Amino acid sequence: MHTDPDDVRDRAWVEQRRPPIDDIEEPMWFAEDPATECAGVGRVEEEAVGNLVAVVAEYERRDGSGPPLLKLPGSVVTRPSFRSGSSSSVVDRLRSLF
Repeated sequence: MHTDPDDVRDRAWVEQRRPPIDDIEEPMWFAEDPATECAGVGRVEEEAVGNLVAVVAEYERRDGSGPPLLKLPGSVVTRPSFRSGSSSSVVDRLRSLF
């Protein structure tokens, strides 16, 4: 499968998470691809979207198999399950990865 960065950007859901609402110390941008469920996080919007494009490309190199990936500034990890029924918040799970 060939990753087209423009396609990933066009379909991405992008939002900024700002303190104190999400109990984080600095604003962070979160970009998600609804087609692969992969996500990218960054300190600025462009970094989050760039991380998303990179992680979707990595996911597709793996033939789109396995769990979705999450790219944080500087690292790629398996994306924590958001459907697991865990009582911890999405932000708590992201914070634990930094």
